[in-house]
Amino acid sequence: MDSDRIIEEGRRLFEELAKERQRVERCRFRCPVDLRSRIVVYAVACSADGESHGRIASRLGLGQPTLSRWMRQSRRRAAGLRRVAIVPATRDHATPPAACTPLRLVSPHGFAVEGLDPELLVSLLRVLG
Repeated sequence: MDSDRIIEEGRRLFEELAKERQRVERCRFRCPVDLRSRIVVYAVACSADGESHGRIASRLGLGQPTLSRWMRQSRRRAAGLRRVAIVPATRDHATPPAACTPLRLVSPHGFAVEGLDPELLVSLLRVLG
């Protein structure tokens, strides 16, 4: 991720976390699963660029232990994924090329990421291991 995208995405996630905390009254805050998943994907990408969990957590307004725990839990869940081979499909000329069709990735736990181009999808799969 380039630095401008990192900063913008971090700001957006920080704001979403702040709104979610305000929405919840004086009880224990529990981050929604979809927001937590996006935070983990963001943090994994930043970590891959060499950034520390503490710095990432600080940018998001989280505690470093919380972010590290979420990332560990995500890795454990991802360990259930299977490797697959991507092979070129044979198709007739009436079928539109795959480049025109947005890709969708669904995890075993039902998380879905939609609208990815092939290059971004491959990058995401490499980061998630």
